[in-house]
Amino acid sequence: MKKQLILRSAAIAASLLTMSFASFASETTAWNFTTSGGNNYGSGSSTSSYGNALSFSSSDNNVTVTAWADTNEISGPDTVESATAANNYYGLLNYNRNSDGHTVDNSGDTDMLLFTFDDLVSITGINIGYYSYDSDISIAAFETLPSLQGETWATVAGDAIFSTSLANIGSGWSSLDTESNEAKFWVIGAYNSSFGQSGGGAFGSGNDYLKIAGISTVAGTGPDPKPPTDVAEPSSLAVLASFGLFAVWRRRKTA
Repeated sequence: MKKQLILRSAAIAASLLTMSFASFASETTAWNFTTSGGNNYGSGSSTSSYGNALSFSSSDNNVTVTAWADTNEISGPDTVESATAANNYYGLLNYNRNSDGHTVDNSGDTDMLLFTFDDLVSITGINIGYYSYDSDISIAAFETLPSLQGETWATVAGDAIFSTSLANIGSGWSSLDTESNEAKFWVIGAYNSSFGQSGGGAFGSGNDYLKIAGISTVAGTGPDPKPPTDVAEPSSLAVLASFGLFAVWRRRKTA
């Protein structure tokens, strides 16, 4: 009887271990894009170095942030050019080529940030560290690295696998319902009518000036060319152990 109890306890423990690995795989990662002190610019030494990139790491993923804006003044819709990505105490900044400020805004030109992850993610939340006047945002996901330089925002949005806009999200953390969309490439910025909209709210009622302090992501479950990590091995062993111990326990119980 004592042996049966021990075997049953071991089988349950192995099953719980398997469940813990499954829940670990779907944990939320909270990315912090703020920094102490003054403005920190991406690769390069000054705001004149357009196309700068900021890099951030978590325990299981990496992301690079680059800045873009439709500052190429041409006849017809203005086209997109690289800008300078930076961050400070309030979050991510965008210094575009028309020098219209440092926030991610849509005053004159529309500023956006491209987030390039190593692995598939869904974005489940956004943290606005600062906003002025209004706080409408646009967000889009892409299956492959989007071509931004020289494109219009309408063309960029047309290549997205998912895009939407949210009105007046305010400061602090807000939930984003994008979990059914997994991608390595995400564009987020001030409200951009090309990206559509969802829900209520007065979109475009005023210019949006934002500083993005962070986002939250959940690891994707779709196919990914990255080789599996060692984390999967204990999970597989736990599955085999749970079935094996359960079978032994059942055999002894019915003997």
